[in-house]
Amino acid sequence: MTAEDQHRQYLRQEYMGRINRVIDHIESNLDGNLKLDTLAGVANFSPFHFHRIFSAIVGETLNQFIQRIRLEKAASQLIDNPKKSITEIAFDCGFSGSATFARAFKESFGISASQYRSGERPVDSKIRKTNRKLDQSLGRISKDIEVTVIYSESQTYNPQPMST
Repeated sequence: MTAEDQHRQYLRQEYMGRINRVIDHIESNLDGNLKLDTLAGVANFSPFHFHRIFSAIVGETLNQFIQRIRLEKAASQLIDNPKKSITEIAFDCGFSGSATFARAFKESFGISASQYRSGERPVDSKIRKTNRKLDQSLGRISKDIEVTVIYSESQTYNPQPMST
């Protein structure tokens, strides 16, 4: 492996670590401040650069990812907490109101939250399609990462490869 390949591999691992830190932050703060600037700060990237890297690695935009994680958490809570109201679940998952949650849930799952809670399951939902798409995109690192690595090398961020 050439020094350049080692450097690219190091940067790829560094970027994946930063994105994983952001994903952990999102999952533990679904009801908190998940603005682009805040999350870019968690990854220590500029907002523009972070958004490009996040989309390339995860395979969906930051907002799509956050919405999907919120809806998945809500779906889980609908089943696990039958006594908790749907509105409470919506607020716990970071939605601004029950109407916003209801619209997003129905759009993604194809059925209402109350139908989901009562045991109905969607035949083919956007969430399942997104998960399949995510599985495919995580199997490869997009060419955007290569462009980003080259870009970052020519800018101020230029770490030295770790020796093994």
